[in-house]
Amino acid sequence: MRDSLRTTIGQFSSSGRQTQARAANARAVEPAADLPGAERGNLYMLLEVTGSGGGHAALYRQMLNAAQTAFYEASGTLSAALVRAVRNAHVVLRRANEALPEARWRAGISLAALLGEELTIAQAGPALALVSHARTVDLFPADVEATGIPLGGDERPDVELFRTSIEPGSMVLLAQNGWLNQVTPEALAVAAAAANVSLARDYLGQLAGDVELSALLVSFSEEELPEVLDEVVPGAPDAGPFERGRVRPQAEMPPTRRTADDAAHALARGLAAGVGKLTEGVRGLSERAAADEPGPPPAAPPPAPQPAPQRAPQRHSLFGKPRPAEADVEASVTTTEEAVYEETPRRSLWPLLLAVIIIPVLIGAVVIGMLWLRAQTAETQLQETLNGAETAIAEARGLPDEAAARLRLSNARDFLDQARVLKPEDPRLADLEAGYQEVLDRVDHVTPLYGIVPLWDFKESGRQLERVVISGESLFVLDRGRHQVNRWVLSQLGDSIVPAEEPVVLRKAQQAGDAVVGDLVDMTWMEAVGNQRSKLLVLDTAGGLVSYDVTWGPDRVPVTGREQWDMPQLIRGYGGNLYVVDTKANQIWRYRPGKTGYENAPEPYFTASTQVDLAGVQSIAIDGHIWLLYADGRLLKFFVGEQQPFELRGLPDNLSAPTAVVVPLEGDRLYVADAGNGRIVELTKDGQFQRQFRPREGGDVLRGMRDLFLDATGSAFYVLTNDALFKANLPKPAVPTPTPAPAQ
Repeated sequence: MRDSLRTTIGQFSSSGRQTQARAANARAVEPAADLPGAERGNLYMLLEVTGSGGGHAALYRQMLNAAQTAFYEASGTLSAALVRAVRNAHVVLRRANEALPEARWRAGISLAALLGEELTIAQAGPALALVSHARTVDLFPADVEATGIPLGGDERPDVELFRTSIEPGSMVLLAQNGWLNQVTPEALAVAAAAANVSLARDYLGQLAGDVELSALLVSFSEEELPEVLDEVVPGAPDAGPFERGRVRPQAEMPPTRRTADDAAHALARGLAAGVGKLTEGVRGLSERAAADEPGPPPAAPPPAPQPAPQRAPQRHSLFGKPRPAEADVEASVTTTEEAVYEETPRRSLWPLLLAVIIIPVLIGAVVIGMLWLRAQTAETQLQETLNGAETAIAEARGLPDEAAARLRLSNARDFLDQARVLKPEDPRLADLEAGYQEVLDRVDHVTPLYGIVPLWDFKESGRQLERVVISGESLFVLDRGRHQVNRWVLSQLGDSIVPAEEPVVLRKAQQAGDAVVGDLVDMTWMEAVGNQRSKLLVLDTAGGLVSYDVTWGPDRVPVTGREQWDMPQLIRGYGGNLYVVDTKANQIWRYRPGKTGYENAPEPYFTASTQVDLAGVQSIAIDGHIWLLYADGRLLKFFVGEQQPFELRGLPDNLSAPTAVVVPLEGDRLYVADAGNGRIVELTKDGQFQRQFRPREGGDVLRGMRDLFLDATGSAFYVLTNDALFKANLPKPAVPTPTPAPAQ
C-alpha cells in the first residue's frame, strides 16, 4: 500500500430507530508492523447470526476470536488463511449448537483481508460486501439470492473468495444480508460511495429504520502534507515512512488521539526534512572544501597578464555565506591555476567536522522523538481504553436489569481485553479486572466456595475416576481405568480421609461368588430393605452385580433378566429398588428386591408411548422423579415413566460438558456439576436458576469434575475430579433483605 494511504473505520448498528457507532458482530484488525502476523495485512470481519434470540455478544466474541486467531496463525497462502478462519468460526458455532440444540443458531460471515492495495474477500452463508471505486461499486456476491450453506450446521459451508483492488477514495462496506430485506443493493451502493464514513453511517441510519441491522465501513484516503512544511522547507525530500498513518474507528478513538498522531507525523516529517536539508548542505560544503584545498605553487612560467574576469551575481546557500554561481565557475575556468591559487583564501574544515557530529545527533533526536511520541500515543490509547472499561463497569453496577448489566459487562470485557494487549501489567487494569469480576459475580449470582479442602491426590497412571459414594464413615471411589474400587475412612468431621485397612475392596479378575469380576462400569449405595443389608452395589460386565459389605466383603448378587440388557451404563438405588440405565435399549430397567438379590423380572420404566433417546446420558438421580442429565446440557424429568414439563430458566451461561446431577430427597433444590464452566449450578426442581458456586481460591479445580456427591446432612459437597478428591461446604442461601411495608 502506498505510504500516504490512510484508513478510516466506522461501525454501525441499529435497533428500534436507535443507532450506535459500535457493532458487537463486527471487528477491524490492523496489526502494527512489528507484531507477529503483520505480514498478513489488515482483517475486517462481520457476522450475521440467526436462531433462538439471534446472536449475542459472547457468541460473537468467540466466533470473531476464532476467525482472527486462525487467520493470523495459519500457514500457507492468504486465501488458505481466510478459508481456515471461516471454518474455525463455523466450528465454534456448531459446538454452541451441540451444547444448546434448541437455539438452532446459523450464521453468515464476511472477511476482507487487505494486503498492499489488494483486497481479498471470503464469504460463507448469508453475506454481503460492497467495494466502491472511482466510477463503480462492486457487489459480493454478485448473486445476492444465492446465500450458500450457513455456518453452525452439520454440513461444512463452502467458502467463496473474491479479489479486487482499492485506491484513495474507495470504501469497503461489510453488511448483513438482512439489509436486502429492507433496501435494494443500489441503495447500499450509495452508502458505499459516500464521501466519508460519517456520511455513509448517517445514510445507513436512515435506511435501517426500526430494523436491527449492522455494518462495518472502511474508507481509504490520501493524506496531505501540512502547509507549514511547504513554507519552511520547499522542495524537501520525501519523508518516506514518517508519512504513514492510520485513522482508527471514530467509535474507539476520540479527537485527542488523532491530534497526538498528527503531531507525531508532523514532527517526524519536519525532522526528516531538516536532516535532508542539512545533509545537502554538508555535501555541498565538503565539495567546496575539496575544491578549495590549496596545492603547491605551480612551477610553470610566469603567467601572462589576463583581463580581470566579470563576476556573476551570487545566491544564498544553506549556511548563509556567498557561493559562486554557475557563471563564476565558467569564468574561473579561463584563469590559470596560479590565479585560482592566489585568489582563493584557505578555508577551515571545522564546519564540516561539526556537521558530521551534528547529523548523528539530529538523527538520534528523530528516533528518540518518535519513540517518545509512540509511547505517549500508546499511553493515551491505554488510558482511553481503561476509561471505557471503567465507564461500562460503573454503568453495569448501577443497572437493576441483569440482561442490560450483562450487555454492559460484555462491552467492558472487550475494553479490558484490548487494554491487556497494550499493557498487561498496568495496575489500573488489575483494579478494573477485580471490579469487573465483582459486578459479574453479582449479576451471575456467583457464590464463592471458600476453603475447598483437598482430601486425596490420585497419582497413579492409567486412572479413570468415575464415581464417588459415601455411607457412614466409608468413602468409595470407582476407578474404571485401573478396574478397581478403593475405600477410605472419613474422619469424624469429614474433612480428611485415610485408606482403609484393605484399600482395594474390589478389582477386575477377582473371584466374587461363582463368577470372576469383569470390567467395572458403575456403582451405587443400596439401603437395607427386607432381609437385605445395606451395601455397595457395583455393575460389572461379567456377572451383572457385585456387592461389597464392610463386614462380609464382596459377593455376587443374583439378577434376573440380564439377557434383556443391551448396554447398561448407570445404576442407582432408590427405596430398595434398583434402576439400570440401558443406553442402547433406550430403557431403564427397574428391579424390585427379592430375598437375596434381584430375582424378580425387570420392569421397563418407560411406557410404550414414551420414546426416549438415552444416548449421551451422563448421570441419573432419583427423588421420586427420575432425572437424566445429558452431555449436551439437557436435563430431563420423568415421573411414572412419563416425561414431565421441565425447562432450565435464568442461567447466565448454558451448561457445558456437565457430568453429574444431585437431587436431595428433601427440599426444592438440585445441583449440577457443570465441568465445562468450572462451577456447580443450583436450580429449583422446576428449573429456575438460583446460584452458581465457583472456587474463590484454587482456580479451575472444578473444570475436571467427574462426579458430585452431597452428604446426608445436605451441607457439604464431595467433588471427584480427574486426579483428586475435594470437600467443600455448601454455602447457605443469602437471606433476602425484607421490603418495608407500605405506609397505611
